[in-house]
Amino acid sequence: MEGRVFATALQRPLSEARTTLELAAPQPATQRVTQAQVSLAAAGVISTAAAARLISLRGRRSLAAQKSRHQARVLVSSVLRNATALEEAPQKLAEEAIKAAVATVDKDDVPGKEVLDDEGCRVSYVSHQRDASSCQQVDEDGLPLVYSVTKLNEYWGRSPGELTGRWGDFLGFATPWIAKAFGAGVTGNLKNEEANLAREAVDAMQTLGPTFIKLGQVLSIRPDVLPPAAMKELSRLQDEIATFDSDTAREIIRKEYGCELDAVFSELSDEPVAAASLAQVYKGRLLDGTEVAVKVQRPNALPTISKDLYVMRKAAGVVTELVNNLTAQSTDFKALVETFGEGLYTELDFQNEALNQIKMSELIEQTPNCKGVIVPNVFMEHTTRRVLVSQWIDGTKLSELPAERIKAGIRDAQEVFLNQLLAWGFFHGDPHPGNLLYVNSGPDEGKLVLLDFGFVAQIPEEDRDNIVTAVIHLGTQNWDGLIDDLIALKFLAQDCNRTTVTPVIQRVLRQYLVGGGAAAMNFSALGQDLLTMTTEIPFSIPPYVSLLARSIVTLEGIALKGNPSYQLVGEAYPYVVRKLLERSGDGSAQLTMALRGLLLDANGRVQSVRLSALLQAAVGVAAAASDRQGFIDFDAVPSEGADSEQLVLFLLSPSGRSVKPLIVKELATTIDLVVRSATRSGFLQFKQALKPPLPLPPVPLITPRGLKLKAPEDLLDILEPKLGRDEEIYLQSNAQVFLGLLGIEVDPNKGLDLSVSPKRVMDVLGALASQKDDDVRNAVSQLLSQRRGRGLVTEWWGDVYNNLQEVWGKRLANV
Repeated sequence: MEGRVFATALQRPLSEARTTLELAAPQPATQRVTQAQVSLAAAGVISTAAAARLISLRGRRSLAAQKSRHQARVLVSSVLRNATALEEAPQKLAEEAIKAAVATVDKDDVPGKEVLDDEGCRVSYVSHQRDASSCQQVDEDGLPLVYSVTKLNEYWGRSPGELTGRWGDFLGFATPWIAKAFGAGVTGNLKNEEANLAREAVDAMQTLGPTFIKLGQVLSIRPDVLPPAAMKELSRLQDEIATFDSDTAREIIRKEYGCELDAVFSELSDEPVAAASLAQVYKGRLLDGTEVAVKVQRPNALPTISKDLYVMRKAAGVVTELVNNLTAQSTDFKALVETFGEGLYTELDFQNEALNQIKMSELIEQTPNCKGVIVPNVFMEHTTRRVLVSQWIDGTKLSELPAERIKAGIRDAQEVFLNQLLAWGFFHGDPHPGNLLYVNSGPDEGKLVLLDFGFVAQIPEEDRDNIVTAVIHLGTQNWDGLIDDLIALKFLAQDCNRTTVTPVIQRVLRQYLVGGGAAAMNFSALGQDLLTMTTEIPFSIPPYVSLLARSIVTLEGIALKGNPSYQLVGEAYPYVVRKLLERSGDGSAQLTMALRGLLLDANGRVQSVRLSALLQAAVGVAAAASDRQGFIDFDAVPSEGADSEQLVLFLLSPSGRSVKPLIVKELATTIDLVVRSATRSGFLQFKQALKPPLPLPPVPLITPRGLKLKAPEDLLDILEPKLGRDEEIYLQSNAQVFLGLLGIEVDPNKGLDLSVSPKRVMDVLGALASQKDDDVRNAVSQLLSQRRGRGLVTEWWGDVYNNLQEVWGKRLANV
């Protein structure tokens, strides 16, 4: 209860707080007195005795109640006269809340639970490319070289004084800053204090060292998430990182190599050419003349970071205490910190980074559409845990180039990123703008180069499938399916109350769909809206999602500089489709059901416009933002897409096999309508051409009841009946995509116009009358012989004919 009252006091603007304290409204006077006494007493603005006196005024009626309200006004007015105390009240409230949370965490400071594999190594999403024995290694002081909460706690448990001192350093910066930020927010002064708060935060991060600098870099990934003042200050963490002494760097290289530098390098720059939170880079030349980048780890980085991660885990406990009191969020902030911490700790192993870099390079080289991105070569023979040597490449940050160059480059970047996420399950976990460069010279000039593979994460195929189905279920507004996906992805608990959860998720997410009217269609806006859900439902953020989010928002942030209307989800649709078709074609029941849910309507009929958009996406063509009506719009067909011949080639390829069962029936229906329309039109023209008109001989017709002779006109009405109004509408509208696949165009003014010779008409009628499979196939194929879709009919004839036989068989049964 006190936590909720505290939340109310913090979130209410000062003007509303004054109104509350005035107790002017007649009905909730009792409740308002209660809130006033709790808030003011907690802030130290009034004494406990005065607060008790205020609370004793509850429950009175008529004149007594009026007297009570008068007494309340007198007390509160005396408080309001002290304006300074009132302005400081929210800050004091925040300080008290933080102290209480710290006290609670101090009593229950236990590490998170770790899942270990058979080799005793931590199981996580962070990529560990080295052999299993490395997770047992320690340095010369016994400090674990591979991240383990338990082992790190055991190590630092032998030096509690150092941990206490570091925790105190952190609280010395954090407590007053958070309290000041809360105070500014509650009093409506946050806008004026933004620059000061940002400057103080960045100064504190730089003072606290590399771990907190890295954290600041994570926070600085989007210009549209944080205010300009914050972005300006946080940019210092990318561009103004202090270097360490070059003599120290050379000594680290000597110690790692066990030899003098001139035994490896013919040249090494006197000063670093770049500095980062964990290392700095020198330009060098190997003895064979190859130019290289030499990355050297900062001295004492491992012990410093391991202590800081202890501090961060403890701070996460404080955040959890505060959030649990203020919201319904159930995020495990310790788990988030441990994911960040493990990634950061793993970045200190440069041999693991080199192996990540080699694997990413191989994946990119094996993927045809990723040729616009390169990864520097690694020299493993010169790489150790603290020194990494790789190919030197001259480049410029993509984010600093003109908008047109960014737009061109982002296409290559998104190709690699989306393959990392959906195809490879092996993705770059720290893609800040400094790690994505435009190559300025050399054989790879004009390409993008991806740098820094210290933090790479791996996503299991099961989770990748769940991500795809979540996108499909959201776009089709299958809310039950989406809840299942969110449970599988661990955003929601298995036993969540769907009755409570579903309306909230619908309200927040529906605005990003077609007709939803969201003001902005990007991940920043979506992320802000998702945060609002945490105050209403137990919505958690899985640790690996924080890694994905960093990658997504970084890429989108760079792209938005080149194209303010850029929408990553829309651009990602071809990759989602590719994954959907690939996995459903491999027999995944989950993805097959998602594909059916995407394409079929409530009556089980294929939605032709949606199929057209899917086929365009399957061949790599995404609808432009101007063609889409929402964050996710599965009915957006590109205004300039692939032609029908390309779509047919896709359907006949192995990748198209999962679509075939869904569209064969619709394709057969379309063929039937085309054949009926063409043969009736051709037969009429044939009769009109007879001069003089002559009776046509009867045609033998094989029916279920035996052989019968039928006049051609009667046979035509039996086998190729006139199209009904609904069928004409279908042929003019819904069948457009299928007609396109058959190479048949429909003039919007003239309708379907097929010129068919009398011989073709009689061949079709004769084949259908004889019911011989080969004759029917040849007749229909010949009817379409001038059409690009003939190959589709020929290749799929067995399945198409089965459907056609069912239709024709029903007609013959009535003869």
